[in-house]
Amino acid sequence: MRKKSLLLLVVAIAATAFLSTGCVRRTAPTAAKAPASGDAATSAVAFLGKAFVVAPFTIPATDADLLAGYLPANSNVPEVVPVHLDAALASDLAGSKQNILPARMGLDCSRSAPRGEESGRLATMRYWQNVGKCAGADFVLVPQVMDWREREGGEAGATKPASVDLSLTLLDVRTGGIVKKFHFDETQQSLTDNILNAKQFVARNGRWLSAIELAQEGLRKGLAELGL
Repeated sequence: MRKKSLLLLVVAIAATAFLSTGCVRRTAPTAAKAPASGDAATSAVAFLGKAFVVAPFTIPATDADLLAGYLPANSNVPEVVPVHLDAALASDLAGSKQNILPARMGLDCSRSAPRGEESGRLATMRYWQNVGKCAGADFVLVPQVMDWREREGGEAGATKPASVDLSLTLLDVRTGGIVKKFHFDETQQSLTDNILNAKQFVARNGRWLSAIELAQEGLRKGLAELGL
């Protein structure tokens, strides 16, 4: 009987200690998590009061014209494509909550900004930095299209699907460094080719998209990821 009472006492003490510890754990303050660098760079707080200039779409001729990555093999982009992409990008940015400078500033500064004395990609980066400085912006958005394959056939049945390869790169004008880069490289696939794309297939109403429609999807996704 004495042993039983002693055992019950030990259990009671242990339970009290456990509950006490649990209360402390529940009420103890927790340190706030620091945001990841990429998220912080594109957060609303980081962009608060900042000005953005959007450069016109360009077609890189060599790898040195890219800010990152490499040109696809046998890349081909009709000269008229950047005009359509500029219009699509301007339309998407019209509802942006960020301070986007007039498109004309990006166009004028892209024509007058110097490339600098460096060579290769460093010269390219310096050129876009100078575009931003010319416009008096804090950030410059550099859009580029590397490959463009138009759909062959109709939207109900394409013999060859559309294919688009483009990128959106956000540069810090003060440092010249890349804040974040979005790369969109997609060739539309049928449901039988990739069952994992079922949701996307339904969203497109089972249609075969044109290249500009495919690009518009990429632009909207890219602007959202960049925080614009």
